[in-house]
Amino acid sequence: MFMGVRDDEFFQTGHRHIKALRARKPDPVMFIAEADAASLNLLEGDWVEVITRQGRVKLRTAVRRDMPAGVIRVPHGWWLPERPEGDGTLSGAWEFADAQICPDDEEHLDREQGIPHLKGIACRVQRLEHQPGTL
Repeated sequence: MFMGVRDDEFFQTGHRHIKALRARKPDPVMFIAEADAASLNLLEGDWVEVITRQGRVKLRTAVRRDMPAGVIRVPHGWWLPERPEGDGTLSGAWEFADAQICPDDEEHLDREQGIPHLKGIACRVQRLEHQPGTL
């Protein structure tokens, strides 16, 4: 898994409350290679869970010809400003933010910046049986 890539519509974790930008990117999307999607029986737009030893997040599938087999791309910083405050989901970050699946052990930390390295992290992709549609 490669993570930390920013969506063009947003700045870091911000601007997700702007309706025009959310209309362009309404859901968190992970990129997966055609061969990997086929082996997992995934179609464009299917909802999946990406699971690491740290945690799991829900993402929508985007099948890409330019992705190398065996690698997925996970978006950065998803949360849902439309969620009511105090609902227990941290505005959806517990379900959709890449921070939930990012290891925080020494092997993955950048001491100079205090952030995880943007290097490969082992993960598993699992199709969600309940396909919720758009968020």
